Amino acid sequence: MIKDDTRQTIKFCAWLIVFLVLAYVVAVLIFYKAGQPEANNNHATSQIALKKTPIKEVHDYYHLDRGVNSYAVKGIGKKHQTYYFVYLPGSKKGYLLAATEGVSETKIKRAYQAKKPDNQITQINLGWYKNRAVWEVTAKSKTGSYRYQLYEFKNGSLIS
Repeated sequence: MIKDDTRQTIKFCAWLIVFLVLAYVVAVLIFYKAGQPEANNNHATSQIALKKTPIKEVHDYYHLDRGVNSYAVKGIGKKHQTYYFVYLPGSKKGYLLAATEGVSETKIKRAYQAKKPDNQITQINLGWYKNRAVWEVTAKSKTGSYRYQLYEFKNGSLIS
């Protein structure tokens, strides 16, 4: 027969395991729900781009919220041309940008690194700001603070 102390210890361990499993499940659900709106908007943007633009294959997703919430995709057309499609879910407007009409993400990255070689770029996003397409560069300085700079899509000029 199991002693009373041993039985209580086993019961405590069982409840602890149940609690930890439940806490893990709740945490996963919270993070899943938190990421769901962006995933839904990315999916919606790619579906619109595939149906209403020359884009036949989506390669990259971007999100920018600078007063106007915008989602963008980079894709390839039938004849292997590169396009960007920026969608504004609030106004349900979309803008198709041919890559040849603007500056690429790579060129923006090089321009930023040439001016601020000490900063490490963490992310580059395409989006909509003040009625035009922009690239936003997010970088981290050596001191750990984040820096944000906006570049115009069409010519790569620094906006802010």
